[in-house]
Amino acid sequence: MLHYPTLLLVQVGITVLTTLLLIAASLSADALKEQRLWAIGNVVACLGMATGTLTTLPDIVHGGICYALIGLGLALVLRGLRLFCDQNLSWQWVGGLTLLAFILPAYFVLVQPSQALRLIVSCTYLGGINLLCALTLVRGLHGNIRKTMWPSVGGFAALGLSLVVRAAYLALEPAKPMDAQAVEAYMGVTMLVASLAQVAIAFGLIMLVSHRYAEKINRLTLLDGLTGALNRVGLERMGQRVLLRARQGQRSVALAMIDADHFKKINDTYGHPAGDQVLVHLATLLAAQVRPGDLVVRFGGEEFVLVLDGSNEETACRVADRLRGLVEEAHVITGSADIRYQISIGLSSSGKSGYTLQKLIADADAALYRAKQEGRNRVCVA
Repeated sequence: MLHYPTLLLVQVGITVLTTLLLIAASLSADALKEQRLWAIGNVVACLGMATGTLTTLPDIVHGGICYALIGLGLALVLRGLRLFCDQNLSWQWVGGLTLLAFILPAYFVLVQPSQALRLIVSCTYLGGINLLCALTLVRGLHGNIRKTMWPSVGGFAALGLSLVVRAAYLALEPAKPMDAQAVEAYMGVTMLVASLAQVAIAFGLIMLVSHRYAEKINRLTLLDGLTGALNRVGLERMGQRVLLRARQGQRSVALAMIDADHFKKINDTYGHPAGDQVLVHLATLLAAQVRPGDLVVRFGGEEFVLVLDGSNEETACRVADRLRGLVEEAHVITGSADIRYQISIGLSSSGKSGYTLQKLIADADAALYRAKQEGRNRVCVA
């Protein structure tokens, strides 16, 4: 037999422990804003649950304010979930959800006193917010992170459904009375489900955050810290994928090796910070001129690489010459200096060099060397 009072104490204990777990995770200096919202929401909801167990308090506190606190806690968690999914829930909505969590049970305390109706509307309302939390994750997360969302989704859904089922049972109880033993068994089961759901939610949220941090670290290992373009590791990983898809789809691929002409002179004349600004300018210009599926890479120093998916030699030549012209016309303003610079470009394509990344790079590099030898500020094809 599931002993309801014991399970109530177990649920309170689990709530406290999961709250402490979320608080500890949110205390990191680089913790996500939504982590703090989840932790604060759990604290507030825990306070509301504790208030609800104090039956000696006035009815408006026990049957109104405690639900408002639980509602506020859930609203904060929901706001955190929506932020995590790159959505939003305004503070006005948080306040509205909290106010409604107070008004609904308070009506059945102050206007039409009825403990049964108060529990029915409160359980239905709070269960609905939990189900909305589950729906937010299901609809808001995409890609590989969806694999880690199911513990939290399952926890929110189970908690929401247990509250809604409890409300339905309370609504039907007058028509279908149950003996005391059956009531205690039912309440024990719902309390057990709620306790397990809270554990699933807490650990699921931590899994989501861990996955998000892993994605962030993975991105950082692929990006150049100065320009935000891909680095050589990123070129190796992403470039291989582009070439594989292009070969499977029988599409052409072109690779452009780009060098900022006389870059050492820019550093010597204007200083290294100004040189960095030129590199950032070049990376930004390149990214703005290529398509979303193309790759922009800082290959090293003042050298950049473009991987142009679906471009043959003729198309790549037009793109490269347009880029060369745009750079030649550009001004980089840094401090009191107005810097003008030019670029040389070497091109290779899968039509001649095949779909091997290293071969494409080597041929484009040879073409770039020839462009420099022929006077710079020009495009040469392998």
